[in-house]
Amino acid sequence: MVKNLFIRSLSGLIFTAIMVSCILFHPATYAILMILIIGVMTWEYFRITLKNRLIFAQILAIASGWGLFLLFWFFMRYHIESKWFLLLLIPSTTIWVGLLYQKRIKEYAKSPYLFIPILSIALPFALTNLLAFDPKGIFSGQIVLSLFILLWASDVGAFIFGMSFGQKNGHKLFPSLSPKKSWEGFIGGFLTALLAAYILHQVGWLPVPLIHCLILALLLHLFGVWGDLAESQLKRHFNVKDSGKIMPGHGGLLDRFDSALLAFPVVIVYLKFISP
Repeated sequence: MVKNLFIRSLSGLIFTAIMVSCILFHPATYAILMILIIGVMTWEYFRITLKNRLIFAQILAIASGWGLFLLFWFFMRYHIESKWFLLLLIPSTTIWVGLLYQKRIKEYAKSPYLFIPILSIALPFALTNLLAFDPKGIFSGQIVLSLFILLWASDVGAFIFGMSFGQKNGHKLFPSLSPKKSWEGFIGGFLTALLAAYILHQVGWLPVPLIHCLILALLLHLFGVWGDLAESQLKRHFNVKDSGKIMPGHGGLLDRFDSALLAFPVVIVYLKFISP
C-alpha cells in the first residue's frame, strides 16, 4: 500500500511538473503537450473500444483530432480565416472511405467509435486555446493551468476525504459504476476545489470576480466527477480496469484526464459568457 502510494505520488509529481512547464513556458510547448495528450488519450480509447480493428481509420481519426486542436491554435494565435476549418472535413471524410476497404463487413458496426473521441477528447482540449490566447494572439497559459489545478485539487481532496471518511462507514456515491467513490469524497473534493479557486483568485491567475471563481470550482468539480463516472462506465462495459499504463499508479492518460472531458467545455463556455 505504501509502495503503491509512493509510486502514484512520484509519477503524479513528475507529470505535473512537465505539464506546468509546458503550459507556462511557450505556446509551442503548450501545443506539443496538448497534441501528445490528445493522441495518447485517443489511442487509449481505441484500445478499449476497437482494439486492432479498423487501424487505418483509427489513424485518420487521431489525425482529425490533432487537426482540430491545431486549427484552434492557429486561429487564436495568428487569426487565420475561419474557412481553414473546412480542412477538418478531409480526414474525417476519409474515415468513411477507409471503412469501404475493410474485409469484414461486420466491422462497420464499430464505426461510431471512430468519431466519438474527436468530439469528446480532441474538442475539449482544442477549446483551451480560447483561454490560452487573448484577442491579439498573445499567449498566457495561466488560466488553462488554473483549470487543471482546480481539477487536481478536486481529485486530491476527494481521495483524501474518501480514504479518511468514506471507506468503512461512508455513503456510496455511485456504487454501480465506481464502488470506491463516496459522498464524503465528493464533498471533500468540492471543498478543496473551492479553496484552490480562492487561492488562484488571490494570486491573480483567475482574473474574474471571486464569485465566478467559486462557480468555476463547482462546475469543474461536478462535471469532473461526471466525466470520471462516464469513463468508469466505458471501462466497465468493455471489462477494462485501466485505460493504459503510461502513468505508474494512475493508469493511462484517459484515466488521468477523464474529468476534464466534460468539465472543460462547460467552464470555457461559462468563462466566455462572463467575459466583458
